[in-house]
Amino acid sequence: MAHLDEIIAPVAAAFEAFRERLDAATRSEEPFMRPITRDILRSGGKQMRPLLTLLAAALHGEAGDPKALAGAVLIEMIHWSTLVHDDVIDEAYVRRGEWTPGALLRSKSAVLTGDYLFSKGLGQAARAGCFGAMRATTRAIELLVDGELMQMEHARRMDTTEAVYTEIIRHKTAALLAAAAECGALAACGDDPEAEGVRKMYRFGELLGLAFQIQDDLLDFGFAANGDPLKTGKVLCNDLRERKMTLPLIRALEGVPASTRRQALKHLRRAGERSASVAWLRDFVAQSDGPAYAAGVMGRYHAEAVGLLEAYPESPVRRALTAYADYVVGRAF
Repeated sequence: MAHLDEIIAPVAAAFEAFRERLDAATRSEEPFMRPITRDILRSGGKQMRPLLTLLAAALHGEAGDPKALAGAVLIEMIHWSTLVHDDVIDEAYVRRGEWTPGALLRSKSAVLTGDYLFSKGLGQAARAGCFGAMRATTRAIELLVDGELMQMEHARRMDTTEAVYTEIIRHKTAALLAAAAECGALAACGDDPEAEGVRKMYRFGELLGLAFQIQDDLLDFGFAANGDPLKTGKVLCNDLRERKMTLPLIRALEGVPASTRRQALKHLRRAGERSASVAWLRDFVAQSDGPAYAAGVMGRYHAEAVGLLEAYPESPVRRALTAYADYVVGRAF
């Protein structure tokens, strides 16, 4: 698997310009906000979504185009806005070993922080005339909220099928990655949503988003990309504690006797309070073909995404996008 620096290399100058713009965009006139936005940016992860925006722009034109840079800032600020709001909804207090804004602030303040990031991102895009990116990202937010509501309702009923699961992750995760790739292509294609490159990049991002979420779900159970057990050092099975049925569990429940399914769902109802139920469910999934099946589905999404790049001439950017796709499914974090 390629190192992240190798993926960034073809757009390195644009990526540095994006980071400078992001830093400037999040400097607040309000003293209360300054340490919060500083801490968010300091723990900002690998910034994979804006990187995808810049690579998609470079594939069709110029990564350093002002609209591409503004679109990358918008994508990253929306991503962080949704994370802050999700932390409040899920009552999540730690992410990657760090306290989340929801833990450091009262919930009302955390929600306002998310709103601040969202509005700042839209403001940046509007001033740059990135109206195509604004359309793309607001549509993604609509899908994301629909997906969150869909997941909450099916978690309550514990009736998530593979088809429902796919729609949930298409909305919750894939929509923003699709918008990230779309924004890059839009910057190079005159904001035309019907341009072939724009539609192709949307699908590329969507497929990677689906693969990304399945990999997350495998890692949550402690399985590698091929379905084998993996030591991640993370707290495992958070989805079970929230009664979320992800693909490895959904597959494990297929074809089992009704009594076994009832027993599994009873443990799922209790998983939030009983570690023994979490352990039972993880063992149940580990003994099934659920992890391998989920890894196979992820592999098909990855292959289709990489196949879309074959229509483009060989170049460092195309190779970087292929490596990006490999990175999504090969990561262990």
